[in-house]
Amino acid sequence: MRLALALLALLMPFALLPAPALSAEDAQTARSPDERVDLERLRRERKEYAARFSVGSRISRYQAAAAKASDEGRPEEALALLARLNPKRLNPYERALVHRLEAYISYAAGDYEAAIEHFQEALDEKVFPLDVDNKIRFGIAQLYASQQKWPETIEALGEWFRYADEPTPLAYYLRAIARYQTGDVEHAIADAERAVDSQAEPPEGWLQLLAALYIQKEDYANATPVLEELVMRFTKKQYWVQLSLIYAARDDYRASLAVQQVAYLQGFLTEDKDLRRLARSYLYHDLPYEAATVLQKALDAGQIEEDADFFQLLANSWIAARNYDRSLEPLRRAADLSDDGDLYVRLAQVYLQREDWEKATQYLRLALEKGGLEDPGNARLLLGIAYYNQDRVDLARNAFARASEYESTRSKAKNWIEHIEKEARAS
Repeated sequence: MRLALALLALLMPFALLPAPALSAEDAQTARSPDERVDLERLRRERKEYAARFSVGSRISRYQAAAAKASDEGRPEEALALLARLNPKRLNPYERALVHRLEAYISYAAGDYEAAIEHFQEALDEKVFPLDVDNKIRFGIAQLYASQQKWPETIEALGEWFRYADEPTPLAYYLRAIARYQTGDVEHAIADAERAVDSQAEPPEGWLQLLAALYIQKEDYANATPVLEELVMRFTKKQYWVQLSLIYAARDDYRASLAVQQVAYLQGFLTEDKDLRRLARSYLYHDLPYEAATVLQKALDAGQIEEDADFFQLLANSWIAARNYDRSLEPLRRAADLSDDGDLYVRLAQVYLQREDWEKATQYLRLALEKGGLEDPGNARLLLGIAYYNQDRVDLARNAFARASEYESTRSKAKNWIEHIEKEARAS
């Protein structure tokens, strides 16, 4: 609202009389900030007090001129006009009007500190109707919040609540933010719940805040219905992802997968981490083909970082789906990118199952050359088997001999050596 129009609604005729102190109101406001004042009595006393004053024509002209200057983008000129008025020659109602106008002008100029100071000066006159005063109090709280002065915001809202006939949901929401920012999660949740519960369809930001507070407290049971409402009313990727994670945190993995599936079908899951999570969820539920399909499409679309973990996940998915042919290339790429030779052993095992002894030999030798193997004895045992099936008996015997040096494969390696020697004697 433009200042000039706002000012016209505030200029009301009252009789001009002296301004005695309001001892009853002073006693009311001296109470604890958490204690509500007697609004009915205070409203009557305020009305009787304010009725004693009127606004002189000179004051009205200065205010109108100042408002016009501010509206036209000349805040310094507007404030200079009001500075010409001698506060000592004004009655309390006139001073309150001037202070409030100074606050509006300062706010419009971006000087929030001055705006707060002038708003407080207007309140100190204790002459406006209580509903007007409370609008000012709420404005002060919002100004503190805009500067991220959270303790001051909480204190200002506490004053507003003392004088509010019916506290508004917005006030609870604003105080929830302020309390969250000061680390008071418990009270922030209480305020956020009041704000959300008071609305049939709470704003998106209110639901976001309440969900974030529950999640910070690890109260996933209460966070779930809030996120479900966000998913239903505001179709955004972040809510689908968060809801799937919440279900997983509650060990409801089937619901987590269902949410991920719907999000994937809507085109929300396009990031590397989300696609890998979906694939792992499919694998957990023994759906390897679906996992492999998701990963392969992501690879083809360039949505995945091509690292060893990804190619191993893709290969494992194809292997679990018993599509060994399609597992070979990703497993090879995973092995090439890996820091150790274990994946070469895994690749060789696939070739052994296919009875491709030459390829198995190739990758087992690469595994041993790369090193860092979890079970080097097993790699040498498998190498011996690959050589044996190629009729390369001497190499096989040597590989089994090396495998016998490891406790984990000693018994099997000796059995193979005995078998080779027996065949040699028989021939």
